[in-house]
This record gives sequence, C-alpha cells and structure tokens, in this order.
Amino acid sequence: MDTFKKLLLFVLTLLAKLTLRKYKPNIIAVTGSIGKTSAKDAIYSVISANFQTRKNEKSFNAEFGVPLTILGLPNAWGSALGWLSNIFKGLTLILLPNKYPAWLILEIGADHPGDIKKIMKWIKPCIGVITGLGNEAPVHIEFFPTIESLVREKSELLRSLESVDSAMINFDDDRAWSMRSVTMAHVLSYGFSKGAKIRGDSLYVIYDEMKPKGMGFRVDYSEKSIPIRLTGVLGKGHAYAALAAFAVGTRLGINLVTIAEALAKHISAPGRMHILDGLHGSILIDDTYNSSPAAVKFALNTLHELNLEPKVLNGTLGSKLNSRKIAVLGDMAELGEYSAGEHKKVGTWIPGVVDVLICVGPRAKAIGESAIVDGMDKSKVNYFDNSIEAGKFLSVFIQADTVLLKGSQSMRMERATEMLLADPSKASELLVRQNLEWKKKI
Repeated sequence: MDTFKKLLLFVLTLLAKLTLRKYKPNIIAVTGSIGKTSAKDAIYSVISANFQTRKNEKSFNAEFGVPLTILGLPNAWGSALGWLSNIFKGLTLILLPNKYPAWLILEIGADHPGDIKKIMKWIKPCIGVITGLGNEAPVHIEFFPTIESLVREKSELLRSLESVDSAMINFDDDRAWSMRSVTMAHVLSYGFSKGAKIRGDSLYVIYDEMKPKGMGFRVDYSEKSIPIRLTGVLGKGHAYAALAAFAVGTRLGINLVTIAEALAKHISAPGRMHILDGLHGSILIDDTYNSSPAAVKFALNTLHELNLEPKVLNGTLGSKLNSRKIAVLGDMAELGEYSAGEHKKVGTWIPGVVDVLICVGPRAKAIGESAIVDGMDKSKVNYFDNSIEAGKFLSVFIQADTVLLKGSQSMRMERATEMLLADPSKASELLVRQNLEWKKKI
C-alpha cells in the first residue's frame, strides 16, 4: 500500500472511530466465506422496516469499505478531490449535529491474516453473524497458510462479542458451527438440519407461467411455523441468508409475520443466483458476482434440483424446465495451492447435472477435463479464454435453455450474461459491476 493510501486509510478510520464514539449506533457484523453480502442485505431488509438502518453498499467490506460505510460516504476511487470531499464530510458529521442510523449492518471480509482482528479492535458489534465457510477450500484462502488459519480469522468476530451480545451461526456448516466455542455471547443457531433453533424446511421452487420465479420454504421457531417466499432468486444460499435475517429479527423482538413480510419484499443484490430472461426464450441464472468451490456446489445443486416436478400453486402445475441445462463456469481465483485440486473436484460434480459445460479461463479448463474423465461426453464440453468469447458463442448457441453463469470477480462473467440478456438495455440494473469504474477495467 503506498503512502497516500496508508494516510487516507488512517484518516478515514480515525473519522469512523470518532463517529461511532459520538453517535453510539448498534452494530450487526456479518462474516463468512459464503453468502456474506446476501445475508447482510436480507438482514437490512428486515431491520430497516423497523429501525433507521445503514448497511455496506455493494461489498464494501474491507479496510476502506467499513470506515466509508460508517461515515456514509462513497468510494472516490482515483479522485484526490473526491477523497478530500469525503474527509470534509466526515469532519462535518463529527463536528456538527446530524441524524445518524440507530443500527449499522457491517459486512466484514478477510483477504489477509489479521484483517478481521484489526477491524474488531475498534468495531464493537452487539450481534455477530457467521454465514458459512463450506467443506471445500474457502475463497480468499490464497494468502492464508492453512484453511484453519482462515477459519480462525473469521472467528475473530465471535471472539469480540461479550456475554450480553448475540451470535447467529449457521448450524449446517461444520466449520462455522465449530466457532461457537470461542464466544461468550448467546448463540442462536439457524439452518435446515434438525437441531437448529431457527430451522428451515420444505424448500421449493416457485413457478409462474411455466418458468421459475423464486423460491419458498417454511421456518419453524418457538413452536411457530412461518412461510417465507423470496422473489427473483434461486438456491439454498438465499434461504440461509433469509434464515440469518430471521434470527436477527427475532433477537430484536420483531414480530415473525413482520419478518416474513419484509423478506417477501426483499430484493437481493445482482449477480447472486438471480433469475433473468435470456435470448431465444432462455432462462439465465446469473451468479457472476464471485465464485468458490462451495458456492459452485450450491449453484450446481440448484440447477440439478430444477429437474424436480414443479410445485402445484393455485391449482396450476408448472412445466418442466427448458430443453438443456448449460453451466458456464469461469476460473475460481484466490485459492492458492488448492486451486488445481479444487477445479478438478468441481469437474466431478458436472456429469448428470448439466447437458453442456462451458469452461472459461485457464484454471477452468481443469473442470472440463475432470468432467470428461468422470463420464461427460467430450463433445459437450467447450473451452474459452475469456467471458466475452464465451458470450459470443452462447449468443448463437443457446435456445430455450436454462443457463447457469458463474465465475470469480476477475473473470468478469457478467459480460457474458449481458450478451445473453433478452433486453440488454436493463444490464445496468440487473447485473454486477456496471458502474463506470468497472466498465473501464479490462
């Protein structure tokens, strides 16, 4: 980090500390390797319906993003004038009377050892949420010596909690649930497994006019059963995010029906298993925000489960899905020494799940090769160097198919999705990384 960035980070962090000292907001901190942003957004939807609330915008979850969120300021990117303006606004927030949210929902990420521990030294949450780490190599493992060291770093959030605080932990995730022993806080479990205090059950896809439009499930808690419906998204990851939000809502004493109503209105962030209309009557499942082995498994499981007979709703049975299932998988970055093995492992999950596999990037080639070894027809596997090449091919190849698109941020898989949209003019509202700064990047 150069001198200017270090100085800027010091000033922003100092301003954020002074802001917290002045306004004393309640803080909900969210971390994990899977579904942090989805959980943070779902929690926001539940809490903001009842309290004045602020959350990280997009995925501002690191050393710059957290102070900016606390200060309510945007990323000025490469503009020195923009950063000076931000500092002035931060000083104004501290020196003059201002309205400030009662609750802050902060997503906390960890790219390197010590990242979370450093932030927890001055962020004092009263509620900590652990979403999940998965059984595979977690994302961002590249700069950690072992998986255990990354798990420990994530657990720093729970270590920072006191006995009067609360911890919401994914009961179904072994690595996440193992963290419960490090905290003094009251632990509330959520998940789909028997034994979870807040338990989801009977997950199903919602169909409308013969197309998937969302998902639903039931939450059992305190001898009550509440139906939950989520619109425009698929996958168990969103269900876990809703369960985490449900847990936080109950901790704050919000009525269970009110929580369910807030989740029904919730609009999740783009690029996370969103259902989009594609070319030639295709259905796009856009999961292009980022990728990791565990997240790919969630996505492929969702694609596989879409083969199930549709649920009867309002006396009408939806049709089976479109003719072919196509998985477009880009490189999974930041896996370090685990990269080759994890890409090969993903390939073993492909046969019997997808009809056509599109591999994008040099690492993803191992996914296709592994899938072929495990029995997939070689003629059904295609390789491309980048997302634009893949998008060009798919724009003429797809028919009324169901297409899953996923890859790490560096692969810019949203560019392929944009080329496949039925209405490309909606890309700015439907897809990730659509601002000018991202568009400029190669």
